[in-house]
Amino acid sequence: MGETSKQGRTIVESVPKTIQGTRYLWQLSHHDHELAGEIGQALQLPPLVALILTKRQITSPSQARDFLYSRLENLAPPHQLPDIEKAVIRIVRAIEHGEQIVVYGDYDVDGIAATALLVHFISRLAGKVQWYLPHRIHEGYGLNKQALSHLHDQGVSLVVTVDCGSSDHDAIQHARELGIDVIVTDHHQPPRHLPAANVLLNPKLDQDIKELRDLAGVGVAFYLVTALRTHFRRSGRWDVSDQPNLREYLDWVALGTLADMAPLTSTNRILTRVGLLELSRTSRYGLQALREVCGLDNSQVGDWDVLFRLGPRLNAPGRMGNGELALRLLLSTDLAEARTLAGQVDEINRERQVAEDKLLAEVLGSVEADNSFQASSSLVLASPGWHKGLLGLVASRLAERFNKPTVLLTQVDQVWEGSGRSVPAFDLHRALDCCSEHLLRFGGHRQAAGLRLKQEQLPGFREAFESMVTKEIPREDLPRTLKVDSVARLDEINPGVMTYLELMQPFGVGNPEPIFCCQDFQVENLRILKGSHLQLRLRQGNTRLNAIGFRLLESGQAAPAPERLLFSPRWNYWQGEKRLQLHIIDYG
Repeated sequence: MGETSKQGRTIVESVPKTIQGTRYLWQLSHHDHELAGEIGQALQLPPLVALILTKRQITSPSQARDFLYSRLENLAPPHQLPDIEKAVIRIVRAIEHGEQIVVYGDYDVDGIAATALLVHFISRLAGKVQWYLPHRIHEGYGLNKQALSHLHDQGVSLVVTVDCGSSDHDAIQHARELGIDVIVTDHHQPPRHLPAANVLLNPKLDQDIKELRDLAGVGVAFYLVTALRTHFRRSGRWDVSDQPNLREYLDWVALGTLADMAPLTSTNRILTRVGLLELSRTSRYGLQALREVCGLDNSQVGDWDVLFRLGPRLNAPGRMGNGELALRLLLSTDLAEARTLAGQVDEINRERQVAEDKLLAEVLGSVEADNSFQASSSLVLASPGWHKGLLGLVASRLAERFNKPTVLLTQVDQVWEGSGRSVPAFDLHRALDCCSEHLLRFGGHRQAAGLRLKQEQLPGFREAFESMVTKEIPREDLPRTLKVDSVARLDEINPGVMTYLELMQPFGVGNPEPIFCCQDFQVENLRILKGSHLQLRLRQGNTRLNAIGFRLLESGQAAPAPERLLFSPRWNYWQGEKRLQLHIIDYG
């Protein structure tokens, strides 16, 4: 049945390398038991935890120790970002000469958090600073000439972008002609030809700074603030004892980094890990009020809470049109005002949910009505009436549902404009770059991007994009697959192991939540809740555990008889009690 590894852990050999579940094809990982044994012995870890660490590109006990016990002292220094000193010098000059500074942001959580961070810090330096967020529907993403002309008329002489600007050639050239200096701070993939900004602060411009390459927009803003603090400390404005404690800004950094799905490795993981602690005990009225409407007022905030509770609410105003409401909430200094704003944000999020579901149903109708989509490797759909702010959300759900890169477009000013979302095996930004002859503009990341094209360019783009997907995605990657960290016995899922799994958080892109496979158990109790949720009581030997799978079943589906489970262990908090529970991902 099995053999014992050097760690004293039974290795189940009867489990095949791939298993077809009801939803996914499970891919069981190959394990380096020798390395896991070395790490486990050096750090006195449970064998299962040591195995998981080897699946996180950890190759030594020292790396494992740094991963589990990472601290702010391990952060890469700001000077690794090219041209950060140039940005500091220009901002310092503006502050000292009383110039009007504008922080020009984006309307998503990353952009809003970055805007709040930079505005707040420059205000502490007594700088004359205001903020500007473009309207998603009327202005679109990034810098635009009309906004810059308006800012010029108000006497603005320095614009500092956050989470945008890398592709805004025409707008930045317009600003320079008006006499406005532009510092671009951004994290999106830069184009081949860079805009004529005074300073371009983007970690993706230098291939050698791997520790900072995956910073979110708010992470770049945080590093700029760190460099500004260093400058003013060295100039004698503060000494070490009375300089601002930048740790207090990490609640905003955690929000933006997690909500933007930035890889949670290296620097991002440290910033987010500490930031979640700050978010859990924040003194900011805006975040306190937001936690209240999310039902998180007295609990530890985790990655899941940001992704599915806090983040969607902060995103909602910008998706529906104007993100200013969310930014005002983050910057609020009055609890009563913050509670009012949080209530408004919550209501807009409810409207967003209804509109999103309606749009999803409409798009699914278009897919089902066109047989050509069944055989295609990608989805490119366009309709004049679709809500621009919801296209990315719906594209993400379609990409997940059909396991195909998806682009959704709506009509804006006689052109097609929209969003794309990808699957793990496909670099969406590179594909758009290869299809750029059919586009007016595009920008984004590997997994998410925005684009704009003329109406007559749509057929050519659809054909070119489909060709790219067919060429780039290997046939074996077409099934919906999930990588399994390890086969596990129920007695291995215990409070001791959970302590170390908590040290591995936050989970997300680049640091996925561990997934386990279990078999040879007995189902003592099975219940179907609300027609689609599966609840199980499992026993294996002397160990009993509860398991829950949300929306695993189709309406009216008969009760399954699972022989294997795919799950992630989590703590379940209910009525003041904390209990270990398995979150079912799939069954077979």
